[in-house]
Amino acid sequence: MNETPSKISAYGWLLQRITGIFLAFFLILHFQVLHFAKEWKIDFNVVTQRMNSTGWVIFYLIFVPAGLFHAFNGAWQVIHDYRPKAGTQTAVKTLLWILGIAISVWGYYLIITFTKGA
Repeated sequence: MNETPSKISAYGWLLQRITGIFLAFFLILHFQVLHFAKEWKIDFNVVTQRMNSTGWVIFYLIFVPAGLFHAFNGAWQVIHDYRPKAGTQTAVKTLLWILGIAISVWGYYLIITFTKGA
């Protein structure tokens, strides 16, 4: 149990905290804009109009990787607590990276699509 954390795991620990702070801010902003708005109407047109704003585009460009990193790094930490064998660790970590990158690309594709007003 006397493991010395590697530099990479220390960065993961730090990024987990930073993305957690971002996500808390995003959650508050989400509730403020979507749930406590005067007119509570959400449809395709409202979302498309919101994506014409540079601020919202930046918001989502930060939100997608922050949320995905936080989720997949948290999942990895839970799996790592069970101390799987080296081969299983490599397989699971590779799967999480592939899923994270694929979902990020998909998220960015959707942001770009909405930005163009499709």
